[in-house]
Amino acid sequence: MESFRKMLVLLSDKLKVVGAVFLFGMAILTCLDVIGRLLKHPIFGSVELVSFMGVIAIACSLPFTHMEEGHIGVELVVRKFSSKVRNIIKLCTETLSLILFSLVTWKMFAHGMKVRNSGELSMNLQLPEYMIIFLLACCLVILTLTIFYSILTTILKLKKS
Repeated sequence: MESFRKMLVLLSDKLKVVGAVFLFGMAILTCLDVIGRLLKHPIFGSVELVSFMGVIAIACSLPFTHMEEGHIGVELVVRKFSSKVRNIIKLCTETLSLILFSLVTWKMFAHGMKVRNSGELSMNLQLPEYMIIFLLACCLVILTLTIFYSILTTILKLKKS
């Protein structure tokens, strides 16, 4: 179990860096495009590239965010419960999340195959969109594994209490 956790931490840390690089790239490209527009020379395809980079930045940050419990949660009522009840609630929400993201991951791979087989390209730069879809799907696989690990640790906490 510890080696599984270490693998997930390593993957999520690497993906976090990739996401940060693409987020920085979005900021730089947007600034350069704005300056270019002021000088009457916008960057061709910048909107497409920023969109792709946004998808990559978000997808790469999902596993790390879940691991660090950095997602938004409403805890006003839940904080009042005992730790056992909180863990039961957490187990329920994580199980629902696992089901949801397993389905989303599966459908994302299926959609990627459909787009790849159709030969669909982005509108301006003619980039293959399926590559971004598969990258997103791979990040969702890691997120799903992270949720699964979180479920396992929550079950262990419940057994101890």
